[in-house]
Amino acid sequence: MRRAASTSMHNLQELVNPGPGGTMLDRIAQLEAEEARGTSVDQSERVVIVCNSLPLKMRHDPEGSEERGHSWHFEMDLDSIYAQTSVGILEKTSAEKVLWIGGLGSEVELFEQDAVAEDLRDRFSCVPVFLGAELKDKHYKGFCKGFLWPLMHYVLPMSPQSAGRYNKVNWQGYLAANKRFADKVVEHLSPDYDFVWVHDYHLMLLPTFLRKRYNTVRCGYFLHCPFPSSEIFKTFPNRDLILRGLLNADVVGFHTFDYARHFLSCTTRLLGLNHKTERGALAIDYYGRSVSVKICPTGVDVARLQEGIMWPDSVQRRQAYRAQFEGRKVLLGVDDFDVFKGIELKLQAFELLLSQHPELADKIVMVQVCNPARGDSRELQEVQQEVFDIVERLNATYGSIDGRASKTSNGEAGKVVELINRGTTLAERIALLSVADCAVVTATRDGMNLLPYEYITCRQGPVSVEAGTADGYPLPRQSSLIMSEFVGCSSSLSGAFRVNPWNTDDVADAMYRAALLSGSEAEARHERHWKYIHEHTVGYWAASNINELKRLTDGTGNARCYGLGFGLNFRVVAMDPDFRAMDTVACAADYGKAKKRVLLIDYDGTLVQAASYDVLPDAELLNHLTALAADPRNAMVCVVSGRERKQLDNWFRNVPGIALLAEHGYWYKAPDWSGSGSKDWQMLVPAGTEETIKRWREIVEPILDQYHDATDGSLIRDKGTSMIWDYRDADPDFGQWQAKELMDHLESVLVNEQVDVFPGHHHVEIKAQGVSKATPVEMFLGENWKNHLRPESEGATPGKVDFVMAIGDDRSDEEMFMAVDALVLNPEGAVVQKMSCPMPGKEKSKGHEHLSVYCVTVGQKPSKADFYLDDSDDVVQLVRNFTATGQSQSPST
Repeated sequence: MRRAASTSMHNLQELVNPGPGGTMLDRIAQLEAEEARGTSVDQSERVVIVCNSLPLKMRHDPEGSEERGHSWHFEMDLDSIYAQTSVGILEKTSAEKVLWIGGLGSEVELFEQDAVAEDLRDRFSCVPVFLGAELKDKHYKGFCKGFLWPLMHYVLPMSPQSAGRYNKVNWQGYLAANKRFADKVVEHLSPDYDFVWVHDYHLMLLPTFLRKRYNTVRCGYFLHCPFPSSEIFKTFPNRDLILRGLLNADVVGFHTFDYARHFLSCTTRLLGLNHKTERGALAIDYYGRSVSVKICPTGVDVARLQEGIMWPDSVQRRQAYRAQFEGRKVLLGVDDFDVFKGIELKLQAFELLLSQHPELADKIVMVQVCNPARGDSRELQEVQQEVFDIVERLNATYGSIDGRASKTSNGEAGKVVELINRGTTLAERIALLSVADCAVVTATRDGMNLLPYEYITCRQGPVSVEAGTADGYPLPRQSSLIMSEFVGCSSSLSGAFRVNPWNTDDVADAMYRAALLSGSEAEARHERHWKYIHEHTVGYWAASNINELKRLTDGTGNARCYGLGFGLNFRVVAMDPDFRAMDTVACAADYGKAKKRVLLIDYDGTLVQAASYDVLPDAELLNHLTALAADPRNAMVCVVSGRERKQLDNWFRNVPGIALLAEHGYWYKAPDWSGSGSKDWQMLVPAGTEETIKRWREIVEPILDQYHDATDGSLIRDKGTSMIWDYRDADPDFGQWQAKELMDHLESVLVNEQVDVFPGHHHVEIKAQGVSKATPVEMFLGENWKNHLRPESEGATPGKVDFVMAIGDDRSDEEMFMAVDALVLNPEGAVVQKMSCPMPGKEKSKGHEHLSVYCVTVGQKPSKADFYLDDSDDVVQLVRNFTATGQSQSPST
């Protein structure tokens, strides 16, 4: 609890001079007790919904200023999807409260902001974010609507004069607005008890700012618009920062699999990340954190719509519309007057329908509602003019038939198109949806579009079947839908006529089929749609997202987290409590204290960077390895590699005293401690293995050649006893697809062969069974260790091994780690027993031997190792430290 500033000096004086009968520590304890008594922490779970606009309606009302302390009237906007989420969250999750944080529709003067904020918090659980007119214009109008909205809808501003071109000033406004939102969230956040749910493209950077402030914040994100393909998204200059912003959330939600697939493709192609499936859900491993990618389309507030059907205003309007369109099939479109809604395409298709079937002119009517546009552009003006021209032409051509004006029941001349070019109230929209025989949605790109859900609900009628039937609803209920395949909800409503809106013939044909649809088919389609919609409501959608966020974050409560990176490149690294970064200083100290050591070091990806070409050891590395091999305390220094014998011989022939393991344990070359001459390579596999390898190679080689030819950028590594198909330089998505197909192909044809096929980092490897990096561990640490480690005659320290290090970077090294863990427990083996010291890596107690065991993986990833180093540079630095430590000490016996 924050103490008032006016008391700070007084408390400081009391601490310095506590007065009679008390010490400074007594006074500190007293103040802490007072602080604890005055602190009331709300430990109830709460969902904090962060959105660009609060779910409020506001209007200027100077008359109420004296009562409220400000000149604005507010009421909850029950039609806002953000307001409608609260019922589902409170009923179907463990959360007990909901708090909304967002902007307001109108600017509030500075002197009224505090009063407005207090009023909204007390009455509506809403916290306003005041951006100011200038910042709001850059953020929303400049960057969000001017640049991001077209980009997300696959529109690139090709003209240099286009207002949709990337503008760095607007980007700075976007960044500043997100930061302002983050400050407001942090101000009201209880990170131990709150779930933060961020919404839409206006706030894509917000998770980064929150994660930077609280590493373990429980944060979800949902995108309400499409996510474009990587070919479109990669044109965005700040693409990496946006992707990292989303990945700093724990759950990233999308309406459809297509949008999620595009996001996953972008993270793979632009950030090099891979995704996997966990419990039927998609997940991205992002620096040890599992980021869930959830596919969950939104729904509608079914209860509110069904209630609204019987509002007096709705009933009255519905009766008027039925009378106006009596005897005709009603096709209905309700769209924002936007370039992406395809209104002109819909009307062109309707015009084509009437030109092909003029007899339908007095049997069908198109009602098109055009809500006011949210922006303005030359393209929008052209679309609007095209719509007006088509409507005028259609009514002029088909509004009269055989020279007689088509009349409605009130005697007015009939129209084939009724254009309502204005906003409509919910009651008016419900009435229109109730009387429409078919809803038509022809958007060329739309995130979700809930009109079809609203239409089906309104055609279902009120909750009371009797009341609906009495009001004129047919029983069973009927409906039909024509939907663009580019709308998010099209995949959910399988009974709709799905169309390509750009194909006017296709849309016109669907309109014709809908106009002639039989009652029984309309009933069947409606029943199928209604079953889905009344189950998957907006409350269901909200609860599903929050429960997924809770499930994911509850499972990572014990993870150790720390921040990495600067600015918007910030991310959090999460690790298992038992998996930690190696303390290279402590390790070097243990190395220096040890009397007898065994070092097992991988080559590719460990001593040198992993690459699709051969990376040779440099002179410095060879000198360090030579020094390690010459140290008599090092009973074994072995380079364990998947490389061929010939390559290892060429690279390390001038390093005496080093052991070499080639082809993952197939071949072994013992160290030459005496300097008597080069040792020969020994085969570590059972007799007959060569014939087995020859047999499966005849099967594998042509298959690998086929995939190599079909995958540009891939290559084949032939190691004699094993083969690798490497797709590191291929297209990331295609390479992964081909690798999976290759795995399935090889496993099916090699089912009866003694061969292992396993995936690696950007490669697939095929090797003989029984060949493993665990083999040298058994040789050096097992019961026959005296036959393989440096003998005392060559200067070795007597006794057993008290320092073991195994270090590698890929799956083949995991076998080495597991073997080390098992063999250090063997009392007959080479290692001093753990029973004789407190813990590996800890200071020994008096009279006890000291054992240090370090299994180290390169890179932060799931591993059997207990420690990790970030990259090969860290490994080389560790080798330098070992060398320096060894040179500063003389061997002790």
